[in-house]
Amino acid sequence: MMNFVDFSRELKCFPAFSLRDTAKLRSKVYHHRLVDWQKKGYITRVANGIYLFSDSEVDELYLYYLSGRVYEPSYISLESAFAYYGFIPESVYRITAVSTRKTWQSSFNEIIFSYRTISKDCFFGYDLLNWKNTVIKMAEPEKAIIDYFYLNPGLNSPEKISGMRFNAGQIMEQTDWQKLKEYLVLCRNKALEKRMYIFERVIKEHD
Repeated sequence: MMNFVDFSRELKCFPAFSLRDTAKLRSKVYHHRLVDWQKKGYITRVANGIYLFSDSEVDELYLYYLSGRVYEPSYISLESAFAYYGFIPESVYRITAVSTRKTWQSSFNEIIFSYRTISKDCFFGYDLLNWKNTVIKMAEPEKAIIDYFYLNPGLNSPEKISGMRFNAGQIMEQTDWQKLKEYLVLCRNKALEKRMYIFERVIKEHD
């Protein structure tokens, strides 16, 4: 039976691990061992069978990575992507993502992982950010905007959009409006296209 020293030596290079990962180890690690190590404070359960070593230094990028491990398939989008690109003031109290699965949320160390449902037709438009020998799925600026307005149909007037206080300068600098329009075509949603037209007009007026 594997002890914790050997266990940590084999998995220390993983930012997080699951029961599926432990099943690949040279020696068998039973679930009750993980429970015991958790009680002793050696490892921490994040959610959905995902664990990390308790001495891990968890920053914002780490949280983005954990979000993708906890609920698959998903990618960082909405407010978290906006904060990453500087479109809104930064906030790390909630990590927002989109998924083709049902809307769901979980909490970890007072941080909420929040997942909103989008259609399979719209599950695209994310980059793979290299991080700690693995990847973080992050919405491209154009797709983060589309996802946000897709899930917030009430933002349908210049007044409501202006009230969001977006950083127009950052949005203009980082957004490829032609790419955004091409992505909109793929989403096949006329009402969303109208909201995006209003958004573009508001942002360009405020830049």
